[in-house]
Amino acid sequence: MKQSLIVILCLFLFHQALFAQSYIEKAHPEITELKQDDFKIHNKQGAYYNEQWAYHVILDNDAQIYVTYAVHHFAGLRNSSSSGRLSLLNWKGENYSSPREYDLNNLILQENPYKMKLHPERDIWIEGIPGFSEHHFHFKGKYEIHINFDQPYPGFKPGNGVFKLGDEDELGMFVHIPFSRVSGYIAEGQDTVKVSGIGFMDHIYQTNLATRLLESSYKFNGRTENGFSGGSFMVPKHSANEAIGYAYFYDGETLTLKNPEKVTVNKRKEVSGTKTPLDITVNYEDGSSDTFYFSEVEEKVAMLNELSAFKKLIIKPFLGGEVLFYRGRAQTNTKEEVYFNLSLVD
Repeated sequence: MKQSLIVILCLFLFHQALFAQSYIEKAHPEITELKQDDFKIHNKQGAYYNEQWAYHVILDNDAQIYVTYAVHHFAGLRNSSSSGRLSLLNWKGENYSSPREYDLNNLILQENPYKMKLHPERDIWIEGIPGFSEHHFHFKGKYEIHINFDQPYPGFKPGNGVFKLGDEDELGMFVHIPFSRVSGYIAEGQDTVKVSGIGFMDHIYQTNLATRLLESSYKFNGRTENGFSGGSFMVPKHSANEAIGYAYFYDGETLTLKNPEKVTVNKRKEVSGTKTPLDITVNYEDGSSDTFYFSEVEEKVAMLNELSAFKKLIIKPFLGGEVLFYRGRAQTNTKEEVYFNLSLVD
């Protein structure tokens, strides 16, 4: 009987290993030049198709700006929408966030220069394609924030930028701004402050809901002694911790791309009933690895809390739980400070 159970268990594990191998089809591990169309809405098939353009700006005064522009489809569960979410951290000693969502029919797209405006009556937009024209984003709420990306380092995609999950789903991943100096302003009423710093921008699309495709995801970026670094690691469901994504490192001369093979959570800590990673190790396909120690959480966002009680009641069971985002600072095993952004489903 015990032998039978062992055989069954071994067959099950073998099947899981085969499933994990066939479930994921990774992009080829090389740096590929971006085209203008890579920046634009892809409009892939998928009832839950969604796409996000994510910015992280670190100002010289140590304040930070996170802005994400997105389009969402919900397969009839609710109307398709566009959204913009701003987080302004440590601005004059305070944190501020502003989520905005509009019916997708209000989205305005224009060419020459390319511009995506969420609503004709709202001053929330991005303009220009990095590497092909001047690029800036604008978000007006309580604060009016305008950021220009000055001479960004050339963007890229890993291989063709497409990762296949199963027979039907895929993720597209693009790094439009691996690093850039930035300038602009932050205004509140009549008080306008000129700002400068550094910025990063990446872009993904998914043909299904992230909660259906992924167990967790991790992003990082930062400035090194001679250059900069960044990366995005996603752990798909059914993958036995196998990861997709990329990491890039610039040493002042050469940009190096690494492809994650596996993400291991080494330690967790329970925070408000959620077991949150304290540090992770990323093993790359070239045999090297990095460990990230999450030292300081500067923002925690429970996305469903930004919905009305009625919408939350409908959507939470459908998603399979609450989607949590953590942003903050981390140390690497090489003693470099980076900024992290992790998400998981509780």
